[in-house]
Amino acid sequence: MNDRKLVLFSSILRWVLGVIFLGVGIAYVKDGSWPVMVFGVAFIVSGFFRPRRCLDDGCDLPKP
Repeated sequence: MNDRKLVLFSSILRWVLGVIFLGVGIAYVKDGSWPVMVFGVAFIVSGFFRPRRCLDDGCDLPKP
């Protein structure tokens, strides 16, 4: 899988998970589910950032 497809898959996965969490939060809003909605929004926002760790530099961790 090339880098472009991997980034697109990661973004779509985060958006879908964000919408799921947001939907569950809205469904249970009367029970105080605002943290679930904030978590869903965080997932949606993080879908707009490009993952870089294993794409640009490789997956090797720096040695201390």
